[in-house]
Amino acid sequence: MIKTKIFAEDFNKPKIDKQINNWIAKHPDYIIVDIKLQSHLLENDEYSSYLVHDALVIYQEYEKQKEKHNDD
Repeated sequence: MIKTKIFAEDFNKPKIDKQINNWIAKHPDYIIVDIKLQSHLLENDEYSSYLVHDALVIYQEYEKQKEKHNDD
């Protein structure tokens, strides 16, 4: 079954790559299908702005394939 996980980088969290790498390290049996990254600029006022990153990880949990037996 295909599943998804969303990661967000903000001021209180580690960088997005560290979050994703830590999550992958905790789940070595997951098969990563794709990672979509989005970045956007948040303007606080006319003098400051922040670059924020979000990521969508598309993955599949490892499933053992059941062998099919044909009775021919």
